[in-house]
Amino acid sequence: MNQTSIKFMRAGPLFAIALFLTADGLMANYAFYKKVGATCKYYRIESDTKNMNLTTNDKGSRNFSLILDSNRNNFEMVMIVGFISAGQAMLHQKSIAQKKEGYNPVVPEKVFITVNVPMGKQPMIVSAAATEKQILSMVEGKIDSAEFMRQIKDSIQTL
Repeated sequence: MNQTSIKFMRAGPLFAIALFLTADGLMANYAFYKKVGATCKYYRIESDTKNMNLTTNDKGSRNFSLILDSNRNNFEMVMIVGFISAGQAMLHQKSIAQKKEGYNPVVPEKVFITVNVPMGKQPMIVSAAATEKQILSMVEGKIDSAEFMRQIKDSIQTL
């Protein structure tokens, strides 16, 4: 056996242990992304997992970001669909946690949606952020989309 084979054989069990320990987390992320994508598709909005990012900070809170493309005149609707999609994924994760003991649901504390809007040569980029509470209030029907937009208006930025 050469030196590389020996190093691989030693690293193999460590890799398997690391994979086992993170598998639940990977499956949770996959389920979250899949639900976001399915909800976007339901509203006929194109989404790609490459444009989704779920991060955890050192305190353990999670953030989710999503980049979507819109037409010139429907960027607000696309933004709302992005937030609805994240909210549906949160509800789905909570539902799984109720059914599966020990499951750690992916419920981001904050969600960031960025929408690329075609405007001539340079696209306009509109971004906004919302908290878990704001998003779930809208998704659960406690507030309508107009009230939701009023709540997040201070976070909306045009780049």
